[in-house]
Amino acid sequence: MLEIRKEQVEPDIVVLHLSGRIGMGRSCEELEAAIQELIQQNVSKVVLNLADVQRIDSTGFGTLVTSSQKMKRAGGDLRVVGAHGVVEEIAHSSQIPKIVPFHATLADAVEAFRAA
Repeated sequence: MLEIRKEQVEPDIVVLHLSGRIGMGRSCEELEAAIQELIQQNVSKVVLNLADVQRIDSTGFGTLVTSSQKMKRAGGDLRVVGAHGVVEEIAHSSQIPKIVPFHATLADAVEAFRAA
């Protein structure tokens, strides 16, 4: 089960704090819907906080990539923070950070948005 909590950290930056598991089915659909809602609200900078995510399957990583692409098509950007353990290992071995930027902390992601 996936829980999503939205937090506005700056006027143009929203963090989605994710907890649980991201995998095929409902959790991916919920994440896609949350990203789509932010796009419709003209939010241009989104950070996905994975600190409380225990597991992501291949469909979940695919959802991260397609969500990033949707944000870019809408003129925005998506970044990931807090990945650790098996989530971080699989992401890096799959080279996901080459497509979706991963940062160690929220502060790093916010700074990267400013520098972009």
